[in-house]
Parts: sequence; structure tokens; C-alpha cells
Amino acid sequence: MVPQAIGVSMLTILHTESAKRWGGQERRTFAEAREFKKRGYRVILAVQPESALGKHAKEIGIEVREIGMGNRDIAKAFFRLLSLIRRERVDIVNTHSSKDSWIASFAARLAHQPILLRTRHVTIPISNHPLNIVYKMPHKIITVSNYLRNTMIQKNRIKPKKIVSIPTAVDLAKFDFNISGKRVREELVINPEVPLVGMIGVIRMEKGHRYFIEAAQRILKIKPEAKFLIIGPEPKGETVIQKVRELKLEKKILVLGLRSDTPQILAALDIFVMPSLREALGTALLEALAMKKAVVATWVGGIPEVIIHNQTGLLVPPADGKALARAILELLENREKAKRLGENGRRLVEEKFSQKSMIEKIEDLYRELLKRRREI
Repeated sequence: MVPQAIGVSMLTILHTESAKRWGGQERRTFAEAREFKKRGYRVILAVQPESALGKHAKEIGIEVREIGMGNRDIAKAFFRLLSLIRRERVDIVNTHSSKDSWIASFAARLAHQPILLRTRHVTIPISNHPLNIVYKMPHKIITVSNYLRNTMIQKNRIKPKKIVSIPTAVDLAKFDFNISGKRVREELVINPEVPLVGMIGVIRMEKGHRYFIEAAQRILKIKPEAKFLIIGPEPKGETVIQKVRELKLEKKILVLGLRSDTPQILAALDIFVMPSLREALGTALLEALAMKKAVVATWVGGIPEVIIHNQTGLLVPPADGKALARAILELLENREKAKRLGENGRRLVEEKFSQKSMIEKIEDLYRELLKRRREI
């Protein structure tokens, strides 16, 4: 559907994001902005200076407005966003992180005209304090998983009709399982027959890197030829790299930082691991399944919506390096099972988590809310 079919000449969508990092949340926002721009909408991103999201958006011609949203900038940011919404006649404001949601929600409400949406990407608990009104202001809240939606209904007493779950999705053209991982293995000097296990994601405590390293230590006692990859930025210092060095495992556990060749990295792996302690859904998890990779993940948050135990992957308890190692070894030793799980995972992504489906659901929501604009 194009915007004209909704009944307007051109819709203007403003996404706000105060986080500067580049993780699953920002990747989803970027995908939405890119795909709606392709469909003929006018898309603007309001981000902080030096934002990774802003950098990627500029590279493909999306309009970016850099607005400082630090504690000292809140008043200025509010008036800049209010002016932007009014001047550019914004139809839809979609906020994403906590700080930009507070600022942009008040600006959008004062401007009266735009529909206000909040996308909830993370599992961090929401305060039920009476003054925490930021989730009362949006006309609709989008969650990236059913788990998040149910949590907000049960724990935060938000009316079910106000929240819609639209799961994060995968660009199946980009994550094509026919892509070769040969170049990555050659770059890292890893022979094709060497078992290669990896995880991808921003390096922070809740992603469970310490349990991945513990599992690697256990596996190396049984399969000393195995190698492990840790991919992703580490915002708060090189603690993971330091841990690997302390264990003298630099040649076995390769910490590669942020990479732009995720499909090729996934293609090079035998097993993909997501040992998260909490997870809304897991973009990297969906990408691994799209590449037909066997997956071991933890039984937390929205992960079981994607990983069905013994069907699309293996699930283990969180914070349990021993169980993680046991599941990884099971798949390394049973390649037929690993292949079957990977193929099932690809089918699941094609059926339920394609990017086309995600964008169409969001567009349907836009259409529904625009029809009711006079009422709300």
C-alpha cells in the first residue's frame, strides 16, 4: 500500500531515538524508516548527535535532525521537537527510548495534530509510579513480542486494546541462506571442518557473554579443535576481551567487535548461541534462523516465541554455562539434528517474521489510526 491509498497526498512520519548505540532496537527503527521511505512516505529521524542510527539513515538519504537529548538539553529538545512537528506537519510521531519518549510525547500532545505511538523494545521493568505517565500519552503502544505485551498488561495494567504486538522481522533477501561463509573463515584462518560457534549482539551483562565463555571452556575440554566468535560493540570497556585474555583463550575465542557483514558471519557458523538473561525477542536470533543456523538460546522473555524446543532450536535455563555447553555439544555431535532445526527455523521466519509482514502490519495500524484521527 502507498500513502495515497490511505487518503492523503503524503504522510510524514517522525521517529525519535535518544540512544546512540547500534543494537537490535536501532536496527528495527532503521528498517522501518527505510521501508516506509521506499513506499513513498516522508520519514524524518530525530536523533542525538553522533548517533549510529542517524549515521546509517543519512547514508541512504533519510532525513535526519540531530537534537541533543541529554539531561541539560531537555527543555531545548522539547521546543525543537515541538517546532519540528508543527513546521513539517508531522502526521505520526513514533518514540522508541525512554528519554526521547518523555520529550517527544509532550511535544506531540501539545502540537495536537499527530498520532503518537510508542514502540517498546526492551524487557526492563516499567515503574508503576503514578507520575510515570509516558505510557498513558500514546494513542497506541507497539511491542516487539507477545511477551512484552502480556507483561505490560499484567504488571502495568495497561488496557489490552491500547497495545499491539508487531514482532521484529528479518529482511529475507539480505539474510539469504545461500550466502557463503568461506571468506570469513579464510579471513580468520579457520578451516572448513573446524566447529565454529558464535554469538552476535551488543556486549552487556544481560546478553550473557560470561556464560558463553564458560560454555566455551567446557566444550574445549571435549572438542579442543573448536573455535568461538563474539561479535558486537562493547560500550563500557573491554571487559569481555580482558576476560578472554585472562583465560589465555585469545586463539580460541575471537572477540571481533562490531561487524557490518552479519550474513557472512552467520554463514560461517555451525551453531548460533543467544545466552541472554533477558530478551524481548532477539533480532540476531531471527537472522540466524533465516540463515538456517542451528540455535541454542535461553528460556527467557520472548525467545520461546521463536525458539520452540527441539523444533527450531534448543532452549536452556539462563545463567547456566554447563547446560549451555551440553546443548551446543549435542548439536555439534548430531549434525543431522542441527540441520533439521535450522531448516525448521527458516520456515518459521518465512511464515511469521518476514520484514514485508512487519511493515504491512505497521501500515495497517497507521491506516486504522488515521481514520480515527478526528476522534482521538
